[in-house]
Amino acid sequence: MALNGTTFSAGEFFLRQRDAEEGWQRPVGIAVALHVLTLVLALTLPMLMNHRPLLDNVVTVNLVTLPDAGPETSQPAAEQPVEQPAPPEPAPAPEPPPKLEPVKPKVQVPVVEPVPAPEPVAVKQVSLKPIKKKKKLVDESKLQREKAEQQRLKEIAQARLEEQRAQQEAERARAALAEMIRARGVQKPAPSSSRGSSARQGVSNIVSQQYIMSVGAHMQQFWILPEMRQWNPSLETVVVLTIRRDGTVVKVDIEQKSEDPFFDQFVMQTVDKASPVPPFPKLMKEDAIELGFRFRPSEEIGNL
Repeated sequence: MALNGTTFSAGEFFLRQRDAEEGWQRPVGIAVALHVLTLVLALTLPMLMNHRPLLDNVVTVNLVTLPDAGPETSQPAAEQPVEQPAPPEPAPAPEPPPKLEPVKPKVQVPVVEPVPAPEPVAVKQVSLKPIKKKKKLVDESKLQREKAEQQRLKEIAQARLEEQRAQQEAERARAALAEMIRARGVQKPAPSSSRGSSARQGVSNIVSQQYIMSVGAHMQQFWILPEMRQWNPSLETVVVLTIRRDGTVVKVDIEQKSEDPFFDQFVMQTVDKASPVPPFPKLMKEDAIELGFRFRPSEEIGNL
C-alpha cells in the first residue's frame, strides 16, 4: 500500500491507521489527569500548611478597685479562665476522582450487501418425440450395419466360391494337358523339331488359359454392384488390361462402353481395386500380355 508516495506493508498500514484513530485519546487523558491533580491539590494544600486563627488570644482584665485588705493576708485573686479557641473543623475529605472508562476504538464493520436470491429456473417440458426419433435413427443405423455385415459375409462366401471354381478350372486344365500329352505320345511320331514346337505351344496355351481364369476369379472378388438401384441386365462393358509379368496393371482401356455411365464407372473401380493381379506362372515366358474381360450385372466376369 502507498500513502503520500510512501509504500507500507499491510501490517504497518494497519498500525498507522490504529495510531491515527487512537491519537485523540492521549490528549484527552492528559487533560483529565491535570484537572484531577488540580482538584486534589486544592483540597489537600490547606491541610498541609500551618493553621493560624484569624483572632489572637483574648485576655480579660478586671478594672475594679479592690478595698485595702488588712493585715490579713490577701489571697491571690482567682485566675480567670482563659477561653481556649475552638479547634478548627476538619476539612472535608476530598472526593475521589471520577473513574474514567477506557475509550474503545471504533471498529468499522464492513457492510455486507445482501446477495439477491437466484431466480428459479423454469423447468422446460421434455418432449418424448426427439427420443423416439433418436431411437428410430439408432434402429435404422443398426439395421444398416447388419445389412452391411450380411453383405460382407455374402461377398466372402462368393469370393470363396469363385476361388474354388478357379481351382477346379485349373485342375481341369491340368487334366486336359496331361490327356493331350498322352494322346500325342500314342500318335505317330513326327519329326523331333516339329513335335517339340507343338508340345511347347500346347503347354503355353493351357498355361495362358489357366492364368486368364485366375485373373478373372481374382477380379470377381471385387465385382460388387451397389443395391441402391435396379441394374439393367443387358448392360455390358468390355475392358482390355495390359499386365506385366509381376501382375502390375499398366493400362486399362474400355473397348466397349455400356449405356449406363455409372455402370462403366463401377467397372473401372473394380479393376483399380483388383490391381495388382496374380503374377505370371513360371511357364509363361512373356514379359507383358493383354487380356480382355466382359462385365455384366447379373453374370460372372468373362474373358474374351
